[in-house]
Parts: sequence; C-alpha cells; structure tokens
Amino acid sequence: MSDDLVNTGPLFDLQAQTLFVYVKIPITRHSLVDPFHQREYELASRLQDAEAGNVIGWGQSVSDAAEDGEQHPLHQRIDITTQNLAHTRQQLRQILIDLAVPAGTEIHYTQAGQAYVDIYLPHANKQAGWQLGVGDS
Repeated sequence: MSDDLVNTGPLFDLQAQTLFVYVKIPITRHSLVDPFHQREYELASRLQDAEAGNVIGWGQSVSDAAEDGEQHPLHQRIDITTQNLAHTRQQLRQILIDLAVPAGTEIHYTQAGQAYVDIYLPHANKQAGWQLGVGDS
C-alpha cells in the first residue's frame, strides 16, 4: 500500500461517541455567591485529572416569574462531555461529595435513549448517599 493511501485516514470516525452529562446543584436564598466559580473550576480540574470528562460550561436555572415578574436562581448547572459514562458518574459522585454540595444535587444523563438522574440524598445511606438511576421524566 502506498504512503498516500495510508495517510488518508479512515472513511468513518472510529472514536468513541461523546456523551453529555449535566449536574444541577440547588441554590438556596442563603447560598454563598461565588463570583469566581471556584467549585466549577475545581470540578473541571478533578474530572480531567481522573480522565472522566470535560466541563464545557455552566450557568443558573431560574424560577418561573412571580406575579411581580421577579425570578430567583434555583440551580447551578454544570455541563460535561464524556466518552465513558459509568466512569464519569462514579467520579462525579465522589467529587461532588468532596465539594460539599447540598442534598438534592442531581447528575443527569441518558442511557439507551432513556433519561436518568442520580440524586444526592446524604441521609439515604445508599451508595454513600446517592440514589442512582432514577427515571427522569
């Protein structure tokens, strides 16, 4: 085979599929504001160190508008891409506990076309406080 044919690359992309995961961390009226996003940067760094995904962005989910039009933040959302969902979920569960996230923190993902969520319930005594694989409807 000539060098020209060897270097043309594959006809199909054989890389693993990129999957999307997002984390929702509840925000209460008493939550401390972090204008420097230290938790998000720490999460991104730890995921990369564990080869468990990449943080691609974050933002806040807000409530529906009240009668006066006012909205307030409900969740800090962190968007993540990965090629190994099981590894990413495992790492996220421990990292989020280490980062002292509040009860009700959620990890959202899709498997076989079905949406699921892992929910942090520290008093549930399941998988170090995580309720795993709840159908997300």
